Formats: sequence, C-alpha cells, structure tokens
Amino acid sequence: MAGKPPAPPLATCSSTDITAPSATILACSGFKEGNLLNQPHVSDDQAILASLGYTGWDGKFKDTAASASSLGGSQTLDFGVALSGISIIAIHYGGGTNSPGRESTAFYVLDAAQGISQLHLAYGASSNAVLFVTGLPHDVIGTVPEPATWATMVGGFGLVGGQMRRRRRTSATA
Repeated sequence: MAGKPPAPPLATCSSTDITAPSATILACSGFKEGNLLNQPHVSDDQAILASLGYTGWDGKFKDTAASASSLGGSQTLDFGVALSGISIIAIHYGGGTNSPGRESTAFYVLDAAQGISQLHLAYGASSNAVLFVTGLPHDVIGTVPEPATWATMVGGFGLVGGQMRRRRRTSATA
C-alpha cells in the first residue's frame, strides 16, 4: 500500500497578490501553512511580523485595526476602514478553487498612500483577513535586507578590515 503523496509546495507571496489604486506591496511573508490568524498562533504571527520589520502588535486580536471574516472566496477585501500610509495585513485562504495551495496565510506590508478602502486579491478561496495596523509613517518599518545584501555587506566589512590590517603592518615596518 503506497502512502499518501506529498502535498505540493505552497506558493510564494508576491507583489501581485494584492492590487489597489496607488497601493504598493513593500514586503511579504508566506504563504505559511494553516490559518495563523487566531489566538493559538500569536507567537508565529509576531515572529512573521517582526521578520517584516513590525514589532508593534501586542498579540491580542482585539487590538488590531480591523478584521474581515467569512469572506467566502471573495477577491475583494474591505476592512470597513480606510487604509493609509504603511499598513500591515494578513490574509488566510482555504484550499479551494483558485487558492494559492492548501490552507495558507500570507502577511503583507503595503504602502496605501493617501487612502484605500478596498483591495483586490489575486487568489480566490479567501477566508479571513486581519489589518494589524494602518497609517504608519514610512520610517517606522525597517526594511529587512535580502540574504545577498547581507553577504555583500559582510564581504565589504572583511575587505575593509583586511585593508586596515595591511596598512597597520606596512606603517609598522616602514
């Protein structure tokens, strides 16, 4: 008897997952398996938000800016409040038709500019969403460098350190 075939890998979030006039996705994390938008997953949520540069959420869902539930696969998301400035949201999708894969959740940092009331989702099968915060100024969210950026920076420090050491040896022998 053969075992159950492995589940296909989850999709990767991207800048085309959400669209709205004058909105830009600055960063995303996901898709993460399961519905992470509930109390048992608070520490996971906080870790993901921190990886996106936001540490201002206290872990209480009652303290989020807004939420939307029972979306029923809608590709239009309206939190009932206008989003402006930097906004942090997460969307959970079921595993149904036109979903990013199995049940999964993605987190986004977006620049909502002067105000957005609705977002268009590239995927169907939407289930629920959370608006963690909106209206943050641009300098509140730190950008998270890509691994290649870290590697370049560390390599640069190594080169500078090597040059400094070499100069010390040269001036000591002269």
